[in-house]
Amino acid sequence: MEEINNKFQRIEEVKALPFQDELIKIKSLNFCGEAKKLYVVWQKEWQTALTASLDIFEERLSDAKKDLESFKFKESSKKVKQADTSLDEAEFQYDQLASEIEELVLSSEKSANLRTEAEKIHREAKQEVLTSTYQFGEAAKPLATLIDSLDPEIREYDAMINDGNYVSAAKHIEDMYSDLSALKENMDAISVLTREVQETLPAQFQEISVECHALKAEGYDLDHIKVAYRLSALKGKLKLTEPLISRLELEEAERILDDINIQVDDLLELIEIEVKAKIKLNQDQSLITDELFHARNSNYTLRTEIQYLQDQFYINDAHIHSVRKFEHEIERLLDVYDEIIIDTLKTKTRYSAVENRISEVKDQILSVNKEQEKIQEHLLNLREDAEEAKENMIYIQDKKEKVYSKLLTSNLPEMPKRIDILKNELDTNIKEIERCFTNRPLNVQYIKDKVNQTVKDIDEFEQESYEVLQEAELTEIMIMHGNRYRSHDHDFDEQIRESERMFKEGRYKRAFEIIRCALEKANPDAVRKIENDEKLIYKYEDDGAWI
Repeated sequence: MEEINNKFQRIEEVKALPFQDELIKIKSLNFCGEAKKLYVVWQKEWQTALTASLDIFEERLSDAKKDLESFKFKESSKKVKQADTSLDEAEFQYDQLASEIEELVLSSEKSANLRTEAEKIHREAKQEVLTSTYQFGEAAKPLATLIDSLDPEIREYDAMINDGNYVSAAKHIEDMYSDLSALKENMDAISVLTREVQETLPAQFQEISVECHALKAEGYDLDHIKVAYRLSALKGKLKLTEPLISRLELEEAERILDDINIQVDDLLELIEIEVKAKIKLNQDQSLITDELFHARNSNYTLRTEIQYLQDQFYINDAHIHSVRKFEHEIERLLDVYDEIIIDTLKTKTRYSAVENRISEVKDQILSVNKEQEKIQEHLLNLREDAEEAKENMIYIQDKKEKVYSKLLTSNLPEMPKRIDILKNELDTNIKEIERCFTNRPLNVQYIKDKVNQTVKDIDEFEQESYEVLQEAELTEIMIMHGNRYRSHDHDFDEQIRESERMFKEGRYKRAFEIIRCALEKANPDAVRKIENDEKLIYKYEDDGAWI
C-alpha cells in the first residue's frame, strides 16, 4: 500500500515538466502566421496528452489499491505498471513536442544563415556576369536575366519570415540556395565550355591542319585520313554548341563537345600511326637489307656445300628441297623489297601500308635465315658426327677384344651361350658399321644411331662377362670350401654335385645359386667371408674398366 501511495508523488513530477518554458521560445520569433498556429497546436496537444495520462494514472492506481485490499496482488501489480506506462507516455509526448519546438527555433537560425549565403552567391554571380561578360559569350544575357529573376525570391523569403511562416520560409530558402548553387556550377561550366568552343578546339583544329600540311610536304600520303573533310565536319558540329550554351542547355552542349574531342583523338591517332610507321620503316630498312643479303649469301653457300658434300655424305632430300625453295623465296622477297623502296621514293607515300608490307618481308626473311642456319648446322655436324662414330668404333673394337680375351684366359670349362650370343651380335653390328663406312655417300645419321646402339651393347657385353667371371670364381671357391661338409651331409653332397654339373655346362649363375644356398645353411659366416674377400679381388668401375 505504501508503494502505491508513493506513486502519487510522480504525478507532481509530470505536472511540473516545464513545457510552458519550451513554448515561450516560439514567442521570441515573429509570433504570427505558422509560428502562432504551431504554438496553439502544441499547447493543445500537451494539455490533451497530460490530462489523459493523469486520468488513466489515477484510475489505475485507485483500482490497484482496491485489488490490494482484496488480496489480488497480481492484478494490483499489473495495474500499477499500467499507471506507470501512462505517465511514461506523457513524458515521451513532452520530449517529442519539446524537440519539435527546438527544431522550429533552430530552423529559423539555419534559414537565416542560408539566406545570407544565398544572397552572397546571388551578388557574386551578378557581379561576375557584369565584369566578365566575355567569359560567357552569348550566354551572358540569359544568365543576367536568370540572376535578376531570383531577386524577388529573397524578398519573398523575408516576407514569409515577417509573417511568421518559418516552416514555409525554410523550405523556400533551401530551394533557392540549391538553385543558386546549381547556377554557380553552371556559370563555372559555361566559362570552361565557352573557352573550349572559342579558343581550345579552334586552336587544335588549326594545329592539326598546319601539322598535316607539313607532313604532306615531307611526302606523307594522308588522303585516306581525309583530314580536311573531318575538320570541316567537326567545325560544323562546334558551331552548334554556342547557341546551346547561350540557351543554358549545357548537358547537350557537353555531349556534343565530348563527341568532338573523341573524333579529334581518333584523327590524331591516325596521323600518329603514319608518323610512327615512317620511323619504324627507317629503323627496319637497314636491318632488312642486311638480312636479305645475308640470306642470299647463305643460300649460295648452302647450295655449294651440298653439291660438294653429296658425294661424301647422304643429305636428306627435304634439306635439298628446302634450300632450293629458299633460293626462290629470297629472290621473291628481294623483288618485293625493291618495290617497297621505290614506293617510298614517290612524291606521296602512305607509310602505314608500306610499313605493313615491309614487316611481312622482315618476318619472312628472318624465318628463312633461321631455317637456313639449322641446315648449315646440320651440314657442319655431318663431318663431326662421322669422326665421332669412327672414334666410337675404335672404342667398341678395343673393349670387345679386351673383354673376350679376359673370358678366354679365365679357363672357364664352357663359354656361356648368352655370352656367345652377345658377341655374335656385336660382330654382326661391327661388320654392318664397317660396311656402311665403305659406302658412299655416307649415311651419317644411320651410322651414328647404329654406333650408339652398339656402344650400349658392348657395355652390356662387358657387364654380363664380369658377372659370369665373378659367379664362376665364387662358385669354385664355395665348392672347395664346402668339400669339408660332404662326407657327413648327404643332402649337401648332392647339392655340390648339382652345382658342379651346372658349372661344367657353363651355367655359372645357376651353379652359384645352388652352392651358395647349400653353404648358407651349413656355414653362413663362410658365405659372407668368401663374398667379402671376392669383392676385394673384382671391382667394376662406372667407366667399365675392371681392376
